[in-house]
Amino acid sequence: MTTNIYVKILNEDIPVWRPVKAVCLKENIFKIVDKTDFEKLDEILEFGFDDIVVCKNSNGNFYAVKLYS
Repeated sequence: MTTNIYVKILNEDIPVWRPVKAVCLKENIFKIVDKTDFEKLDEILEFGFDDIVVCKNSNGNFYAVKLYS
């Protein structure tokens, strides 16, 4: 089942987060499955398709903070 997590957009002057589709692998660990080409939307995301990321839960929303290793 997919859910939305939020990934930081790097080419913005202020902090902006883009919702992307991801699958929860275990608590706070998600694999990004969204194949959208965000560069066509002029957005460079910190993490992209197929990355496995650690997320921080803030008010029920998950924000990608680093790659999972």
